[in-house]
Amino acid sequence: MHAVILERNKLVGRKVARLFLATGATATTVEEPAQVASVLDGERATVLCADTFDGDLVAEHVRARPGLAGLLWTAEPLRRSLRYVVECPGIDHVFGRRDFESAPRDWEILMVARRLLAPCAPPQLPAYLDWGFTAFEQELAGSADRDPAVARVQALVGGLGMPRRVVEMFGELAHELIMNAIYDAPADSQGHARYASDRKATIVLDPGERPTLRAGTDGSRLVLQVHDPFGRLERRHVVDGLARGLAGDGGVTVDRTHGGAGLGMMVCHNASSAMFFDVSRGRHTEVTALFELDLNLREFRTQARSLHFWARPE
Repeated sequence: MHAVILERNKLVGRKVARLFLATGATATTVEEPAQVASVLDGERATVLCADTFDGDLVAEHVRARPGLAGLLWTAEPLRRSLRYVVECPGIDHVFGRRDFESAPRDWEILMVARRLLAPCAPPQLPAYLDWGFTAFEQELAGSADRDPAVARVQALVGGLGMPRRVVEMFGELAHELIMNAIYDAPADSQGHARYASDRKATIVLDPGERPTLRAGTDGSRLVLQVHDPFGRLERRHVVDGLARGLAGDGGVTVDRTHGGAGLGMMVCHNASSAMFFDVSRGRHTEVTALFELDLNLREFRTQARSLHFWARPE
């Protein structure tokens, strides 16, 4: 894998290149958009990275070169970057960064680069946290497990002494993800949703239908993850749902017209610093939300978000 990195800040460009090199990939850094085409052709690049400021250029090259993946980073709200994700299927990754003088998170670049280099199963929960973290895992057997699981997530967050609003926010996120994993994800042999028609019904899931909730913290980050064994979430449901929600000035838009995680995308957006969607068609959907604890709520609301989507065929 060869990555071409368009970045006007030399220090940022060098750091991103170093992270790609650490995975075993090769990388070339350029500072001017006019240099990109010749480098892409000469190096047979498979990845093109740039700030969303250069999103038009990235999208143009990704469309013109089958197999070229586009990666964007931004210090702005997600809305502008999301336009490129919606319009260009070859752009599946947006990295939030603190400001235009900072590189994206090290571990986030490494995670995406490694998975682009050698496609693999999604990383387990510990990959998102530092050594020494605390976490729990719970299988959800049906609707009766929802409220106790939400309370367990809130207890984990509350035990860190976080503001009440953060506790509530993660509880809302857990509730949304669990509801969708229990009611929307399960499907019959024909691919039709089994329980989505009545989300107030009391249901007990068969052993092969049960989702898994995982939550953990290392004191600096909170991670919430829900895994269902169906894999029906589609890319367009994620990006279109987010686009509609963000176009509505941040109002919560819940799209329940599809299977898989079926989540209200804005609930996930509003409660996380980074969102990871991993779909193995017909096998699993895994949604991971990460929240950075060192930010106050005002900083969090204006923080640039990350969005990542992986899909593998049956």
